[in-house]
Amino acid sequence: MQNLSGSSRTTTIYVGPTLDDVFGAATLAAALSRKGYRVYVDLPVREELSSLRIVGSYAVGIQPKSGVSIMNSIAMIYSKARRMGYVFRYDNNGNGEILMKLSAVGSTTEVVKEYLTTISADVEVPKQLLDDIIAVNNGGLEKLSKIGRVLYGVYRLKSSDKGVRAMLYNYAYNSVLTGNLKLPKELLLLYNEYERSLRLVEEFVRSDKFMTIGPYRVALLSSEHGDEFVAQNIDYLKPFASEILARACRQRSPAFLIYEVSPGAHEIRACVRYNVSIARVVSSIPKDFLDKVRISTSPTSVLIEFTDPREAGLDKALDVVTKMIAGLTGP
Repeated sequence: MQNLSGSSRTTTIYVGPTLDDVFGAATLAAALSRKGYRVYVDLPVREELSSLRIVGSYAVGIQPKSGVSIMNSIAMIYSKARRMGYVFRYDNNGNGEILMKLSAVGSTTEVVKEYLTTISADVEVPKQLLDDIIAVNNGGLEKLSKIGRVLYGVYRLKSSDKGVRAMLYNYAYNSVLTGNLKLPKELLLLYNEYERSLRLVEEFVRSDKFMTIGPYRVALLSSEHGDEFVAQNIDYLKPFASEILARACRQRSPAFLIYEVSPGAHEIRACVRYNVSIARVVSSIPKDFLDKVRISTSPTSVLIEFTDPREAGLDKALDVVTKMIAGLTGP
């Protein structure tokens, strides 16, 4: 890599969207700093990853897809689906080759540590933090330490806030360098906000703040919602949109979510269970909207994104969902 093999002692690390990526990047930065490098860190939020160009740098938890290009750089990722870690080298044309393939890892942070041994720049990540990161990746939240619960809660609530991501990065960086795990007051206060969010989500469900269209339920998370409870608490409810949708889906499938991704712009999600096929939900999307949206599917969900945010108003999203439900309930 140019900035490692040449005379330059400066490099940049681009950080992926997960808490694991933040800790992996902090581990890499701490190790390189000890070797005398001046390290810059970029913590793009998910929206910025759609047009990110990485050249002559490191990428932690980021792959060249969905608008991301990586050239003349090293990338490190952990694939949860495959339970494998990978280190890639990308050339000047963006062509990648696998430098390392790791099976005995459970996190991007561990992938970073394995890579560091190859450049004699290893550092120690406190075992408690590493165990917490692996537990988050595996869904074993009941295994989190008290510190792990705080870090996870703050990230769940504020993962789209660059300032908070930087705060978590700084905590991880200092913990790796010093071994000191004491949480700063700012993170503890944010964790209190996370606990408040959990209470508000329970109130949303218990008070049945869902809309009903035909036989199906729709969770509407938008600042434009006429319900005062939702509109006033939208920033606390939005990070838990997936959980709210899943709760509705367990009661009746399919269930729908209209989610405000940015002021005035919304996307639509649908959750299905065994009684309705994904294909049937997709086929219910109005034909005259198909050229205006992007559709992504998984075995149990459908995501509908408007290609033009200016056409993604709340009324338009409600119109699409209403027509979809009519198509599902009609002859």
